[in-house]
Amino acid sequence: MKKLAWLGLGLGLALAAACGDDDGNTPIDASPIDGDPTDATEIDAVPVTYAGTISLLEAQVLNPGTSGTLFGQGIQASVVFTASDQVPAPMMEEQPGLPFGCKAWEYTPAQAAAATVGVDEGTVTFTLTGGQAQHNIPTCAHQAGVGYVCPHTNTAGTGGTVVVGGGGTATLTVGGSGPYNANNTAGKYLSIAGATNATNNGVFPIVASTSPNTVTYVNPGAVAETLPGTATRVNLAGVGPIPNATDPGFLDNDNAASFALAMGGGGHFADFTMTTGVGTVGDDPTVEAAEASKLNNIPLDGSELSVACSATGCPAGSASGTILNIVTTDGTIPGSAQLFFVMPPPATKRVQVRCAALQGAGAGQTITVPAAYMALIQSSGATRIQATLIRPTLMGSDPVTAIAGHALVGFTTP
Repeated sequence: MKKLAWLGLGLGLALAAACGDDDGNTPIDASPIDGDPTDATEIDAVPVTYAGTISLLEAQVLNPGTSGTLFGQGIQASVVFTASDQVPAPMMEEQPGLPFGCKAWEYTPAQAAAATVGVDEGTVTFTLTGGQAQHNIPTCAHQAGVGYVCPHTNTAGTGGTVVVGGGGTATLTVGGSGPYNANNTAGKYLSIAGATNATNNGVFPIVASTSPNTVTYVNPGAVAETLPGTATRVNLAGVGPIPNATDPGFLDNDNAASFALAMGGGGHFADFTMTTGVGTVGDDPTVEAAEASKLNNIPLDGSELSVACSATGCPAGSASGTILNIVTTDGTIPGSAQLFFVMPPPATKRVQVRCAALQGAGAGQTITVPAAYMALIQSSGATRIQATLIRPTLMGSDPVTAIAGHALVGFTTP
């Protein structure tokens, strides 16, 4: 679902192995070669292992600059299962074999695509209970070449009329009894495929629903047209932030969460359910503007980076810990200054640095990325850098890592 997002956040890759190493980034089995070491025909094949990451995060995207203000926010539901022969092992680790400390990866374009799209291992259902916000997420299934998507099937249909609105918005009006309601529009995205005008195709954040037959969405490139009868449309949940969405957002600090897999696809995982148990999702942190702005201004000189959340903003017991993920791309950036959040696929390589730490008994937490890891960012040839600060509740790991909570996202354009 990450690749469909109009915002292009790509959080799935940034969050992979958020609290563990069982995400397909597991190092290749380096057991000794059996038999005569001089006989190349005796080399045993390295077994392929499967692992996954499931996350439910309300992501807040920062406006560019140092103000620390928000562009928007929304829930991103990420499901990625990977095979060990398709993604790389860490090239650097502070604590090998453990999920904590800093780790770094370098992906080829093919490996980055594999880590983003993943493989089919059945359907995943997200359930939220408690709290004030009850954000409904329909069952998520794997789509070839895209990854896991969570469609509201009651909004699926063909045809409709696109009308251009103001401020980069458009409306879609459909016939019939009208499929739209607050449950399948608030915090959701509209997917259109098969339109005559190519700029009408894509996945766009819904910002209003004025009637059961009409939704308003963000698409600065929209062109007025009556969609062909073969054009398809459906609303998707868990894609990412909605522009200008303000607090309290879509995920409540008091929500409890559960993730349930129904085995399918490759069949490498039996049915399972992971929950926050008697606890709740990781609370929404209050990060001071000076610290938040660092996510928009990642050092490009290889110097050490520290991002702190104060005792007030990250009180004791508000999350399992803190994660800082930094992901680069060397792909071509769109010319529009408004698209400061787009992360195109890498042209030659993508670098990922992830540092994770448990909260401990005290309040507040600082994550520090050593200079040796920042040097990888410096030498990555980055055209854009995404930095994500996450406050999660760890729901499970080995071989599937599951987290739920809140994230703050910034972008640096060198």
